[in-house]
Amino acid sequence: MKKISYLLFLASVAFAISCSKNDSKKHFCLNGVWELQQMTTPAGSTYIYPENGFTWMRIYDDSCYYACQIANAPNGTMITPSVMQGYTFVDKGNNNILYLQGDNTHPLTIINDSTMIIQEMGRKYTWRFRENFDEDRCHEIVGVIKNDIEDNNETTRHYVFSKAEKELQTTNHTLIYILIFIVMALMMILNYAHNLYKNKKRVEQELKQIEQVHEALPEPVRQAMNTVETEFHHSDFYISLRKRIANGERMNKEDWEMIDTHFKSVYPRFTSTLLSLYNMSQVEYQVCLLLKLNAAPSEIANVLCKDTSSISSIRSRLYQKVFNKKGSSKDWDEFIHSL
Repeated sequence: MKKISYLLFLASVAFAISCSKNDSKKHFCLNGVWELQQMTTPAGSTYIYPENGFTWMRIYDDSCYYACQIANAPNGTMITPSVMQGYTFVDKGNNNILYLQGDNTHPLTIINDSTMIIQEMGRKYTWRFRENFDEDRCHEIVGVIKNDIEDNNETTRHYVFSKAEKELQTTNHTLIYILIFIVMALMMILNYAHNLYKNKKRVEQELKQIEQVHEALPEPVRQAMNTVETEFHHSDFYISLRKRIANGERMNKEDWEMIDTHFKSVYPRFTSTLLSLYNMSQVEYQVCLLLKLNAAPSEIANVLCKDTSSISSIRSRLYQKVFNKKGSSKDWDEFIHSL
């Protein structure tokens, strides 16, 4: 019983494979460009194409084909429009396919995906599928055939598609893309330069305002600010903090928040001024806080777990970013102490 079931299973698999093969034949599609490869007469004579420099070409879509003669011209490709006609398939099974071309029916044999044979008036025409045919050129040829047939002109007309013209068209498209890229790049560069200029003017204006504010402070206010700073330097918080910095202790989030809180009362414009001049990173801001606390570069490096050279690089880079000119790390230190 098991053996019979197994045989039935194998039979069903074989039937499914057979059906799938038949389905693949039903779904054969002509869409695309086909060229005549050879023609065999009922008497057995065979003509190989291209013959005398020309052959036939058909361009198929879903329900219609466009036929023309095609030949190589000195400056390109010459076509001679022939017909535009509808077509349909009738698959009668067992590889028996009828090809309905207009009002006529012709047997059609599919050799493989790229070769087919159509029998007309006893003659067998072997057509070969042309892969990678230029799509734009294909549309141009179809357009020419349509227009020529719609004109109903009895005179045979030939059309030449120039290779040089096609190459020039391709070159023009490439140049257009390059030009668009260059224009976009220039716009980005100009926009970047404009933003740099605006930022430079903004920083210059803010630095000027800072200087004006310092100069306009009345003497009593200056003395009061100095008194607040002196008291801060003698406070237990500052003394304890300086000892931790000297020992190279790491600061946690709460420590930095505490430093920020004291700075807002002792140096109320320090943080807002720095962040308005340049959108600095957390590490860059912490370097500035430690500088304002009179920490040496080596101490800052220990607290932030960085090399002393890295701290020097951060300070000189900040000066260049803010003032838009090269400066030393000490120039930035002087600016921080002036705030």
